[in-house]
Amino acid sequence: MTAIVTMALAWGERVVWRRVGGISLTSWSFVAAWLCAFLGLMWDGAWHASWGRDTFFIPPHDLMYGAITLAFIMATGVLVTSSRRPRNPEFVRIGFLQAPLGIWILLGGLMVMFASAAYDDWWHTHIGHIEGDPVLWSPPHFLGLLGAVAALNGGLLFMLREIVVPQRADGKPVWFWEALDAPNFALALMFASFTFLLSALSLDRFIIYDKLRFDGSVYPLLAMLFGPGALALGQRITNRAGTATFSILLGFFLAGSMALLLKGVFGYPKAASLPIMGLFSALLLDLAFKHFGHGYKWLLFMGPAFVLVFYVTEYLWAWYLTRYPWWPLEKTLLLIPFGILIGTTSLLGGAWVAERFARAGWVKYYTARAQNKNARWSL
Repeated sequence: MTAIVTMALAWGERVVWRRVGGISLTSWSFVAAWLCAFLGLMWDGAWHASWGRDTFFIPPHDLMYGAITLAFIMATGVLVTSSRRPRNPEFVRIGFLQAPLGIWILLGGLMVMFASAAYDDWWHTHIGHIEGDPVLWSPPHFLGLLGAVAALNGGLLFMLREIVVPQRADGKPVWFWEALDAPNFALALMFASFTFLLSALSLDRFIIYDKLRFDGSVYPLLAMLFGPGALALGQRITNRAGTATFSILLGFFLAGSMALLLKGVFGYPKAASLPIMGLFSALLLDLAFKHFGHGYKWLLFMGPAFVLVFYVTEYLWAWYLTRYPWWPLEKTLLLIPFGILIGTTSLLGGAWVAERFARAGWVKYYTARAQNKNARWSL
């Protein structure tokens, strides 16, 4: 029996730490889990909006929590195999267990998500009798989103820790690595999910579509709390102009594809709306990052521009969805200075967090292309 357990542990260690495209299967499983969870969330919203509340074990829930379970299994595998190794000062040790910091954070976030699932089932059975019940800001949904943000942070920390760029004898990156830049792409996928979840925390899609889209005074301020910071963080950690735009476009594309599939093919009456969520602001931010690079000063004038473009975009989008402009418009105009302050502070905060990551040694390699070109840094 002991021999079987030993063989199983050895096999598990080979699986969770095996590298594909420069990062472990564990990291790729986190990316795959996010993709499935995202699609499941879009599907779940359409299910509840179209058919109402059903049993807990409906197909979209199965997809979402199957993805969460995959991430949990792989993270647990890392925890178990890491704990079998000699004491590693780079790992965080709790009792007789040790693992990278990101794994501990990820497991904590996943446990919160599992707890929120049980809470959500109880809530819908005893309290949640809202028609269709698609509201993201119910207590169990909000708790689950917080757990998801924590889990994604943990997954990002784990991926940043393990990425190493293979080099030739002359010290330059292996040619196919430089061409594909695979680890950086995986990081971009994770930042896309991070941006989407932060937007979900700031904006309730259902409420915005049916109610707050008529009033532009509140939800732009909520969007400015975390959105700009997440985009700036993604740019600086991947060291790529384009990460911000990609982060929003990917969520927009996946949500739109899921909506077309559910409504056009499967006949769902309703599906999630497609908020622009700062697409043009992100594009402006990427253009500025490409020109100015790392640093803080340019964010002081980019912050107001980012926010103002967001307001214009959202006003036009709200008009397109509802055929009514924000009303009363004067109320929105009075609050725009607060939006500028919040958005600029968020951008600076994202840049500051990225700098802390770099100084803590959590980001050892940003991108093969940047290394090969000796990218200029001014953190």
